Amino acid sequence: MEVLITSVTSIIIALVGAGFFRRMRDNQDKNRSKERLIEQIKQDEIVHLAIRDVRRRYNADRIYIWQFHNGGSFYTTSPMQKLSITYERCSDGLERKAEKNQNHLITSFTSYIRDVMDGNMYYPDIEDMSDIGLRSLSSSSGTKGHCAVPIYDKNSHLVAILCLDWVFSEIPANFIKKDGQFTQDFIDEFSTDADTLDTYL
Repeated sequence: MEVLITSVTSIIIALVGAGFFRRMRDNQDKNRSKERLIEQIKQDEIVHLAIRDVRRRYNADRIYIWQFHNGGSFYTTSPMQKLSITYERCSDGLERKAEKNQNHLITSFTSYIRDVMDGNMYYPDIEDMSDIGLRSLSSSSGTKGHCAVPIYDKNSHLVAILCLDWVFSEIPANFIKKDGQFTQDFIDEFSTDADTLDTYL
Protein backbone atom coordinates (compact mmCIF):
# COMPACT_ATOMS: atom_id res chain seq x y z
CA MET A 1 0.00 0.00 0.00
CA GLU A 2 2.85 2.38 0.86
CA VAL A 3 4.48 1.66 -2.49
CA LEU A 4 1.22 2.49 -4.25
CA ILE A 5 0.81 5.76 -2.35
CA THR A 6 4.43 6.68 -3.03
CA SER A 7 3.97 5.93 -6.76
CA VAL A 8 0.75 7.95 -6.97
CA THR A 9 2.37 10.82 -5.06
CA SER A 10 5.37 10.74 -7.41
CA ILE A 11 3.09 10.82 -10.46
CA ILE A 12 1.08 13.74 -9.05
CA ILE A 13 4.27 15.65 -8.23
CA ALA A 14 5.60 14.94 -11.73
CA LEU A 15 2.35 16.13 -13.36
CA VAL A 16 2.17 19.26 -11.21
CA GLY A 17 5.86 19.95 -11.92
CA ALA A 18 5.37 19.43 -15.67
CA GLY A 19 2.39 21.79 -15.62
CA PHE A 20 4.38 24.37 -13.70
CA PHE A 21 7.32 24.22 -16.10
CA ARG A 22 4.99 24.33 -19.11
CA ARG A 23 3.30 27.45 -17.72
CA MET A 24 6.71 28.95 -17.01
CA ARG A 25 7.87 28.21 -20.57
CA ASP A 26 4.63 29.66 -22.00
CA ASN A 27 5.12 32.83 -19.96
CA GLN A 28 8.71 33.13 -21.20
CA ASP A 29 7.52 32.69 -24.81
CA LYS A 30 4.87 35.39 -24.29
CA ASN A 31 7.45 37.74 -22.80
CA ARG A 32 9.86 37.13 -25.70
CA SER A 33 7.02 37.69 -28.17
CA LYS A 34 6.07 40.91 -26.39
CA GLU A 35 9.69 42.10 -26.40
CA ARG A 36 9.98 41.38 -30.15
CA LEU A 37 6.74 43.28 -30.80
CA ILE A 38 7.90 46.27 -28.75
CA GLU A 39 11.23 46.28 -30.61
CA GLN A 40 9.41 46.15 -33.97
CA ILE A 41 7.13 49.03 -32.93
CA LYS A 42 10.19 51.11 -31.96
CA GLN A 43 11.81 50.42 -35.34
CA ASP A 44 8.57 51.26 -37.17
CA GLU A 45 8.35 54.57 -35.31
CA ILE A 46 11.94 55.40 -36.33
CA VAL A 47 11.14 54.69 -39.99
CA HIS A 48 7.94 56.75 -39.90
CA LEU A 49 9.73 59.72 -38.33
CA ALA A 50 12.63 59.43 -40.77
CA ILE A 51 10.47 59.34 -43.89
CA ARG A 52 8.29 62.18 -42.57
CA ASP A 53 11.41 64.36 -42.30
CA VAL A 54 12.59 63.33 -45.78
CA ARG A 55 9.19 64.18 -47.29
CA ARG A 56 9.22 67.61 -45.68
CA ARG A 57 12.81 68.34 -46.73
CA TYR A 58 11.97 67.79 -50.40
CA ASN A 59 8.50 69.42 -50.19
CA ALA A 60 7.00 66.15 -51.52
CA ASP A 61 3.36 65.20 -51.00
CA ARG A 62 3.90 61.48 -50.54
CA ILE A 63 6.77 59.27 -49.45
CA TYR A 64 6.50 55.51 -49.27
CA ILE A 65 8.51 52.32 -49.15
CA TRP A 66 7.90 49.22 -51.25
CA GLN A 67 9.27 46.14 -49.47
CA PHE A 68 9.95 42.79 -51.11
CA HIS A 69 8.62 39.62 -49.48
CA ASN A 70 7.53 36.05 -50.11
CA GLY A 71 3.84 35.41 -50.58
CA GLY A 72 3.09 31.72 -50.94
CA SER A 73 4.28 29.31 -53.61
CA PHE A 74 3.47 28.46 -57.20
CA TYR A 75 2.50 24.88 -58.13
CA THR A 76 6.14 24.39 -59.07
CA THR A 77 6.95 25.09 -55.37
CA SER A 78 9.04 28.12 -56.33
CA PRO A 79 8.22 31.06 -54.03
CA MET A 80 5.97 33.88 -55.15
CA GLN A 81 8.05 37.03 -54.96
CA LYS A 82 5.91 40.00 -54.04
CA LEU A 83 6.12 43.60 -52.96
CA SER A 84 3.91 45.78 -50.77
CA ILE A 85 3.90 49.36 -49.55
CA THR A 86 4.79 49.00 -45.88
CA TYR A 87 5.45 52.61 -44.84
CA GLU A 88 3.85 55.81 -46.11
CA ARG A 89 3.50 59.46 -45.11
CA CYS A 90 1.33 61.92 -47.02
CA SER A 91 0.41 65.58 -47.06
CA ASP A 92 -2.93 66.38 -45.46
CA GLY A 93 -5.89 65.50 -47.66
CA LEU A 94 -3.98 63.12 -49.92
CA GLU A 95 -5.23 59.56 -50.32
CA ARG A 96 -2.86 56.88 -49.07
CA LYS A 97 -1.56 54.31 -51.54
CA ALA A 98 -0.60 51.63 -49.00
CA GLU A 99 -4.08 50.14 -48.54
CA LYS A 100 -4.44 49.46 -52.28
CA ASN A 101 -0.88 48.28 -52.87
CA GLN A 102 -0.31 45.02 -51.04
CA ASN A 103 0.96 41.65 -52.29
CA HIS A 104 1.71 42.63 -55.90
CA LEU A 105 3.65 40.07 -57.92
CA ILE A 106 7.10 41.39 -58.80
CA THR A 107 6.58 40.27 -62.40
CA SER A 108 4.19 43.21 -62.82
CA PHE A 109 6.93 45.71 -61.94
CA THR A 110 10.09 44.34 -63.58
CA SER A 111 10.84 47.38 -65.78
CA TYR A 112 10.20 49.76 -62.87
CA ILE A 113 12.47 47.78 -60.52
CA ARG A 114 15.21 47.58 -63.16
CA ASP A 115 15.05 51.36 -63.77
CA VAL A 116 15.23 52.03 -60.01
CA MET A 117 18.27 49.76 -59.65
CA ASP A 118 19.93 51.43 -62.66
CA GLY A 119 19.35 54.90 -61.16
CA ASN A 120 16.88 55.93 -63.86
CA MET A 121 13.73 56.64 -61.84
CA TYR A 122 13.98 60.43 -61.51
CA TYR A 123 11.10 62.26 -63.16
CA PRO A 124 10.31 65.85 -62.15
CA ASP A 125 7.60 65.54 -64.82
CA ILE A 126 6.03 62.08 -65.19
CA GLU A 127 5.06 62.95 -68.76
CA ASP A 128 8.72 62.20 -69.55
CA MET A 129 8.27 58.55 -68.53
CA SER A 130 8.75 56.31 -71.56
CA ASP A 131 6.79 53.44 -69.97
CA ILE A 132 3.16 54.22 -70.83
CA GLY A 133 1.82 51.89 -68.12
CA LEU A 134 3.88 53.56 -65.38
CA ARG A 135 2.95 57.00 -66.66
CA SER A 136 -0.74 56.09 -66.64
CA LEU A 137 -0.49 54.54 -63.17
CA SER A 138 1.24 57.65 -61.81
CA SER A 139 -1.31 59.97 -63.41
CA SER A 140 -4.20 57.99 -61.95
CA SER A 141 -3.02 58.83 -58.43
CA GLY A 142 -2.49 62.50 -59.31
CA THR A 143 1.30 62.29 -59.32
CA LYS A 144 3.11 65.00 -61.31
CA GLY A 145 6.69 64.23 -60.27
CA HIS A 146 8.20 60.96 -59.06
CA CYS A 147 11.55 59.53 -58.05
CA ALA A 148 12.63 56.26 -56.48
CA VAL A 149 15.87 54.79 -55.14
CA PRO A 150 16.81 51.25 -54.13
CA ILE A 151 17.40 50.20 -50.52
CA TYR A 152 19.97 47.44 -50.13
CA ASP A 153 20.77 45.42 -47.02
CA LYS A 154 24.32 44.95 -45.70
CA ASN A 155 24.78 41.99 -48.08
CA SER A 156 23.87 44.16 -51.09
CA HIS A 157 20.47 42.48 -51.59
CA LEU A 158 17.67 44.71 -52.83
CA VAL A 159 15.13 44.71 -49.98
CA ALA A 160 13.02 47.81 -50.66
CA ILE A 161 12.44 50.91 -52.78
CA LEU A 162 12.06 54.43 -51.36
CA CYS A 163 9.72 56.66 -53.40
CA LEU A 164 8.74 60.33 -53.46
CA ASP A 165 5.68 61.79 -55.23
CA TRP A 166 4.81 65.41 -55.88
CA VAL A 167 1.07 65.81 -56.42
CA PHE A 168 0.06 69.41 -55.71
CA SER A 169 3.34 70.76 -54.32
CA GLU A 170 6.23 72.15 -56.36
CA ILE A 171 9.64 70.50 -56.35
CA PRO A 172 12.03 73.03 -54.71
CA ALA A 173 13.89 74.97 -57.42
CA ASN A 174 17.30 74.21 -55.89
CA PHE A 175 16.75 70.50 -56.70
CA ILE A 176 16.05 71.13 -60.40
CA LYS A 177 18.63 71.94 -63.10
CA LYS A 178 18.05 74.40 -65.95
CA ASP A 179 17.14 71.51 -68.26
CA GLY A 180 14.30 70.54 -65.90
CA GLN A 181 15.96 67.40 -64.50
CA PHE A 182 16.91 66.67 -60.88
CA THR A 183 20.32 67.93 -59.79
CA GLN A 184 23.08 65.47 -58.92
CA ASP A 185 23.07 66.87 -55.37
CA PHE A 186 19.41 65.89 -55.00
CA ILE A 187 20.09 62.39 -56.39
CA ASP A 188 23.06 61.89 -54.04
CA GLU A 189 21.16 63.22 -51.02
CA PHE A 190 18.07 61.10 -51.68
CA SER A 191 20.23 57.99 -52.17
CA THR A 192 21.88 58.68 -48.81
CA ASP A 193 18.41 58.92 -47.23
CA ALA A 194 17.66 55.43 -48.55
CA ASP A 195 20.96 54.07 -47.22
CA THR A 196 20.15 55.23 -43.68
CA LEU A 197 16.88 53.26 -43.69
CA ASP A 198 18.29 49.83 -44.53
CA THR A 199 19.10 48.91 -40.90
CA TYR A 200 15.44 49.31 -39.89
CA LEU A 201 13.83 47.26 -42.69
